[in-house]
Amino acid sequence: MKKLLLSIIFLCVTFNNNANAQQHNKQRIKLLKTSYITEVVKLTPKEAEKFWPIYNLYSEKIQELKMEMEKDLKQKINVIGSIDNLTETDAQKYVNKLMENEKEISDNKIKMIKELSKILAAKKIVKLQKAEIDFNKRMLQEYGKRKRLQGQGLRKNQ
Repeated sequence: MKKLLLSIIFLCVTFNNNANAQQHNKQRIKLLKTSYITEVVKLTPKEAEKFWPIYNLYSEKIQELKMEMEKDLKQKINVIGSIDNLTETDAQKYVNKLMENEKEISDNKIKMIKELSKILAAKKIVKLQKAEIDFNKRMLQEYGKRKRLQGQGLRKNQ
């Protein structure tokens, strides 16, 4: 089954610069992740019905927090030219905001686990954690393979 899932990921996930294609890819990745987690954690239909709204809510909040910090740093760098031009005062403000953001991410993860504990056994929550790690690792591996293949294709065309 894992080989099948990896084959599906390989066939479905494409990385290009087109915004519509990227949105489509994000949706496909989300569907693959949903399928993968459901299978690995062995969610029953009843559990899945309660699990996914909670999981999606907190995952979206956490993702928004991460994106916010990334956006803030990119904007700051665009304004000043590079991180080397950042004053120590501005850097400290950013670090303080980063710590607040990381605490909020952690708080959201804890809230999610507490809510999920009401509907899932602890063992399934541990399986969820492992499934998330494994899925992300596979996605990064797939992305790396595609980058290497792209690089090889560019060299052949030159």
